[in-house]
Amino acid sequence: MKRLLLVMAGLLLVFSVSATVFAQGYETMPADAKIVELGVEGSGYEVLEPGVRGGIMYTSTFTNPKKWNSVTAHETSTTVYTNQMFRSLVQRHPLTLVHEPELAKSIDVSEDGKTLIFHLREIKWSDGVDFTADDVVFSFNDLYYNEDVETDTRDSLELPDGTFPVVEKVDDHTVKVTLSMAFRPVLAALENGLIMPKHKLAQHVHKLNPDVPAGTFNEVWGFGEEEDLVGLGPYIVESYTPDQQVVMTRNPYYYVYDQNGAQLPYCDKYVLLVVASQDVELLKFRNEETYAWACRPSDVPILKREEATKGFEVKILGGVFGTLWITFNEDYGLGEDDPAKDQLRGLFRDIRFRKAMAHAMDKQTIINNLYNGLAKPQWSFVSTSSPFYGGRESYGGPVTEANAVTYEYDLAKANALLDEIGILDADGDGYRDFPDGTTVEFELNTNAGNTLREGFCLIMAEDFERLGLKVNVNFVDFNTLVTRLLGATLYQAVVLGLTGGVEPNDGANVQGSCGGLHFWHYSGCDEPYEDEKRMDELFDLAASTMDNDKAFEYYLEAQKLFAEQSLGMVFSVNQAFTFSVYNIVGNAEVISTYATPTNYRGLTWDLVYLKNQ
Repeated sequence: MKRLLLVMAGLLLVFSVSATVFAQGYETMPADAKIVELGVEGSGYEVLEPGVRGGIMYTSTFTNPKKWNSVTAHETSTTVYTNQMFRSLVQRHPLTLVHEPELAKSIDVSEDGKTLIFHLREIKWSDGVDFTADDVVFSFNDLYYNEDVETDTRDSLELPDGTFPVVEKVDDHTVKVTLSMAFRPVLAALENGLIMPKHKLAQHVHKLNPDVPAGTFNEVWGFGEEEDLVGLGPYIVESYTPDQQVVMTRNPYYYVYDQNGAQLPYCDKYVLLVVASQDVELLKFRNEETYAWACRPSDVPILKREEATKGFEVKILGGVFGTLWITFNEDYGLGEDDPAKDQLRGLFRDIRFRKAMAHAMDKQTIINNLYNGLAKPQWSFVSTSSPFYGGRESYGGPVTEANAVTYEYDLAKANALLDEIGILDADGDGYRDFPDGTTVEFELNTNAGNTLREGFCLIMAEDFERLGLKVNVNFVDFNTLVTRLLGATLYQAVVLGLTGGVEPNDGANVQGSCGGLHFWHYSGCDEPYEDEKRMDELFDLAASTMDNDKAFEYYLEAQKLFAEQSLGMVFSVNQAFTFSVYNIVGNAEVISTYATPTNYRGLTWDLVYLKNQ
């Protein structure tokens, strides 16, 4: 999936869709239904089992959603919901991670790989309207390719020659996708393009309806418009109470069934409680107010002591897909004619400063104190579980870290680099000063309620202070923080995370010099550094070869280049995926390996069932 900013994150106004009347659903299983064979050898779901229908699944989050529009979303506080409402032409199998048809029932690919024919399932949207090729063509040509629409998906769909896959309707249930050149990650790119309902959204697109202003679509499906939401996924938002909960109800026209003919999802509703912090999430889980939670590594000892008596299990799996980093805004105050901001921006743009910050990161202390030892140092923007990870010596090979570019914790080296820059303690007050005598001072932000990130910031601030840097730590609302990050010149330094995946090209919206999430140097789109130019070239080369081994070599060079010459993000650690789930939850035996530190990929929502029904 495209990279997204992660939440590691009363009586109030209630946005409700209680007036919405859903259709009754299919009278019989549609001929084009997707059949999931649970417990069947060779299906990838061997250790799971057919479930029973009914009940409400409770989980939690500590950030309110920002909107319901998946096309314009930048943050997981939105996609935790939209990923359940919408589907793509293809999806990765949630456990094997192999691409397979999703809204398409089959795919024909030409010998040269440049033409793909998608044969669509004859299914319906959640409001009973037929899903057709018009929805697919609309989603790509009128939304993702439309410059009036703010979307990160467009970056991962762009081919190395600057063109996009041409999406055409053949008939109501057939779509042709044509490429101008070989594009290895085409399925991964198309997976990013969630299909949207033309019958609901076309009226809001200026290109199709000149009566509405350009950009109108970017504001569609905000709060208060829940009655318009329709989807193809297992659940649709039913109601939202800010700071309390989001209720999602089953899609009566969901097209996925188990081998016994039971329509999925098994649970009637999915409720996410919106709480103040991860500490509150822990209390909710221990009180059995929620049934599953992507717990913090530091919670594992507490929960392990209660497993037997309270009837739940704590699972500790491999490293997550995703990253945790600190970034310094190389465009801070750009164009504002403010000498103080110019000085700080100049410091952030000095690679010696960013390397000093990397040497000031005590990863082992972070692992021991924050992660209970359940994490490893991270240096790359590619997920450690990806076959393209630079810690491997070949595509899909074992992780040896032979190619790792590391910055050992060394405050002496960090001090020497800062001295070399010329910021010294001129007045003897313990803080370094710019040449004009002003103190070197900056604000470090992360999202409030995420105690792991808050703790990380406090550890970093202590070491920064030891270097003579005055740091003001500030915890803010996640969605507010994302808005600042996207504001190009607004923030100073931020600790956040990004989702990850198998295919590095999905992160083109981050690594590309013109990417929508190239947040440390947005001006690089017009004035790229030399390393950014080479990064663009390497991503293009990796995408245009059909040879995974060659692509690995290009991505390896890109990862080393970023670590040595860019450091737009100074990476911290990669945590083990720790997950706690009550025994009443069926099909939790295998947690998705495509997981992130949030809980939105921790369970395959449509396959989960409750055993007490």
